[in-house]
Amino acid sequence: MLRLFIFLLSLAPFVSTKGTESCQEADCPPKTWHNVGCSTDDDCDAPYVKCYKRVCRCEPGYFYTTHDTCTNTCSPDDMQDSFTEYPDSALRANLIGSPDRLTVEDCKGRCQTNKRCLTFDFKANGGLCRIHNVTSRHSPSDWSPKQSEGWTHYQKSCKSTFASNDNWHNLLCKSRIDCPDTNSDCLSGRCLCRPGFMFNQAKKECVVASELKKWHNTSCSTDDDCDAPYVTCYIRVCRCEPGYFYTTQDTCTSTCSPDDMQDSFTEYPDSALRQNLIGSWDGLTVEACKDRCQTYKPCLTFDFKASGGLCRLHGVTAHDSPSNWSPKRSKGWTHYQKSCKSTFATHDNWYNLLCDNKMECPDPYSDCLSGRCQCHFGFDQENKECVRAGSCVDWLAKGAKSGVYTIDVSFRGPRSVWCDMDTAGGGWLVIQRRRDGSVDFNRSWTEYVNGFGNISADYWLGLDAIDKLEYMDGTRLRVDMVDYTGTHCWAEYSYFRVHGPGSDYKLSVSGYSGNAGDRLTNSHGYPFQTYDRNPYGCVKSYAGAWWYPPRCYTWANLNSPNKFDITWSNINYAKFSEMKTKPT
Repeated sequence: MLRLFIFLLSLAPFVSTKGTESCQEADCPPKTWHNVGCSTDDDCDAPYVKCYKRVCRCEPGYFYTTHDTCTNTCSPDDMQDSFTEYPDSALRANLIGSPDRLTVEDCKGRCQTNKRCLTFDFKANGGLCRIHNVTSRHSPSDWSPKQSEGWTHYQKSCKSTFASNDNWHNLLCKSRIDCPDTNSDCLSGRCLCRPGFMFNQAKKECVVASELKKWHNTSCSTDDDCDAPYVTCYIRVCRCEPGYFYTTQDTCTSTCSPDDMQDSFTEYPDSALRQNLIGSWDGLTVEACKDRCQTYKPCLTFDFKASGGLCRLHGVTAHDSPSNWSPKRSKGWTHYQKSCKSTFATHDNWYNLLCDNKMECPDPYSDCLSGRCQCHFGFDQENKECVRAGSCVDWLAKGAKSGVYTIDVSFRGPRSVWCDMDTAGGGWLVIQRRRDGSVDFNRSWTEYVNGFGNISADYWLGLDAIDKLEYMDGTRLRVDMVDYTGTHCWAEYSYFRVHGPGSDYKLSVSGYSGNAGDRLTNSHGYPFQTYDRNPYGCVKSYAGAWWYPPRCYTWANLNSPNKFDITWSNINYAKFSEMKTKPT
């Protein structure tokens, strides 16, 4: 027996240990966290995973991958037809589609067939489908988690491959060990180059960012040879367009803070600025002229002419002063523009930093303009946020055309609205529209309070938002209607106000003018009513929600449940109607 025991011990080293090694593909154990029940985040125990509504899911904004991981990036070609669901949650902006009366499967289908779609929201009541080209991580200010009752947020999943020794950049990883390049790291679940390094596509390796120059100062014949934003073939060399700063990220930008100015310059031969001098010397060397610009903060550019050592310093660029710019025809002169040290925008630090698109600029009133995150209405340095637009009139002053814009609705924060910039001087904010009958207006009290419909088609802004649209100098109301013969009528009121929920959004209105007839003044002082809050019994199958007086006497039926029964005094059966407001 002892001999048999010794023989078995001798075999022990050859027993398979497969179960203790790290798994590979099909050998991996079953998934252990995705969509399983939980009480706290600790129950999920995986990177970028949280206990969301008592189920383990990827953190909102992260894509669930085919390797049972979560990642914040996914290429369009790797998007899957499956989704992660986030109940009672929704995104409130960045719409690329907004149909109603769909099933959830129809809504999924529209997102699946649209490559731009990353997420969508769905509400069964009304079949409301809202399609987005961003995730909640891209647009955190518009994300409404666990408090959007009845809505479910859906985010696409991602087909992803784990990094290997031969193919690793931007592929999945669990730790630094999975990323073979010495200058790479496992960042947000993917192998990426460490800060200060960039991926060189030709060499398939991370290189120091300053070494990755593909176009700067290289020879060219046409602009196509340079192939980068704001870069031009200038006298057979690729350079930033005149007036744009060359940056340490190998890009060109139209703005640069004084503290980020560098001691290096881009040269533009046979070119000069003819005005805006902040310094002028003769008899200098080019290095002496450079030094004067480098040591003087207001200096952005300078011109130098070797003959006579002429040195001319400027506080502007060719982009700032195009009428004084003399390119390629100022013989003997060379124009020099400072370079810029720049970093890319992040969620916490973004203003005036580099960006590739609007999604990288987190403030709802910011945009990626000329390669930098900028504000439309100025930057509030103290609060580190953009100055907000308070009305469509503010956007009109910026030259905006009719369309969807973001404004600050009193204390409720930013909201997307439709601005009519064409009617009666423009600057009107549309609060109601009936155009094609695509939206059901036979809605409950709650829906009329919160708003519904498609902002670019038929919709109701919402009593709560209308109540908050109080302007300091008062609010005007305009109603435009067109009947089926093409006749256009309108009504304007010089004073319009909807009071708060304590009065059931009572109406105050006066000062009628127009050719449509006055069918609103008799509603002055009365509350808004819907079929489920109907104190006077005025809302019926043919009469929609409105501000009704006790005897229901009004010829205004703009919210009629029947799209063929929209009326207002002189307009019987309107084909189109719009209610809109603007500051007095």
